[in-house]
Amino acid sequence: TALFSSAANGFSMSSPSYIDKIALVLIRNRQQLVARSKGKNVFFTPGGKREPGESDEDALCRECKEELTVDLIRSTIRPYGVFSAQAFGKPEGTLVRMTCYTSDYSGTLTPSDEVEELEWIASTFSHDKLSLTGIMILEDLKGKGLID
Repeated sequence: TALFSSAANGFSMSSPSYIDKIALVLIRNRQQLVARSKGKNVFFTPGGKREPGESDEDALCRECKEELTVDLIRSTIRPYGVFSAQAFGKPEGTLVRMTCYTSDYSGTLTPSDEVEELEWIASTFSHDKLSLTGIMILEDLKGKGLID
């Protein structure tokens, strides 16, 4: 079952200028995991869009398997927070709403075919290399004392 409703907080799923995503906030040794897609110069929080009818948990597990080649341990998936901002690389006014979760996983984190690079970052990581939601998540983690 989904931990959050996709239409919560007044966001309309029918709006053409609204992108709804789920993401994994993974912390290790006081650093956050981010990924960079092939051909891109900006790092993102691992995750992606839900498939039609897919729960947040199912989408998160599928996206993490596709991008990070690991299996999330479903019993450890917990809500982290929701972040909204201008969508990276999209027309002005196109918003992304990223529903974030934490989770443990099994397997070895490895970039998949669609991911060029994985990196563990601290709060000092260049904001020029992150999307707006990525910056918001990084600042939230720092504010909560979860990363250096």
